[in-house]
Amino acid sequence: MSKEIVLIKAQDGSLRPATEADAELLAGWKVGQGVKVEAKQVSVRSLQHHKLFFGGLLKLTMDYWEGNGNLVTDQEIKTLKRFAVWLDEKSGSSGALNEACRTFLNETNQSRKKKVEAPEKSMEGLLVWLKLKIDHAHLVSTPDGPRKMPSSINFRSMGQDGFNEFYKRAFSFCWQYVLSQTFESEEEAENAINQMASMC
Repeated sequence: MSKEIVLIKAQDGSLRPATEADAELLAGWKVGQGVKVEAKQVSVRSLQHHKLFFGGLLKLTMDYWEGNGNLVTDQEIKTLKRFAVWLDEKSGSSGALNEACRTFLNETNQSRKKKVEAPEKSMEGLLVWLKLKIDHAHLVSTPDGPRKMPSSINFRSMGQDGFNEFYKRAFSFCWQYVLSQTFESEEEAENAINQMASMC
């Protein structure tokens, strides 16, 4: 499977992951396993932004993000709630269907928890979630119908201006949903991000 991983040349001549996210991508490969590499030198500015995002913003968000343990997707919840509201309107009901919807979603979640092991918290999962939430995604056709898939932010598919815009949207979202629960201000969070990125 092809992965884009950013490496930095060390003093001893070896190539090492630029950030923890890059190291996580390498973790699945066995020691001694051959890897075909297509090398492309990135600009210092691009590398600094890569570190700021992966080693700073994403890492800090990962540290403070708490999973909700919910195994029912946002899309399932939205669809079912819209359907319950529609049925309520058509039948003139007093909200009983909305209560039934909440009960059904809760029972579905509990049933899935018995059958499925809770997914592990990972940088890759956080990145996919973030891209989908800020709509950095595209639609693909699947046998189950259209599905949103996260779009790439690798060096080949996104220039510096595009990455700057992506970073602003990503920061705003991470601030709103995760970091604002820990930090007093956006400036305080940005200082922590810069500090973490400088350690990469």
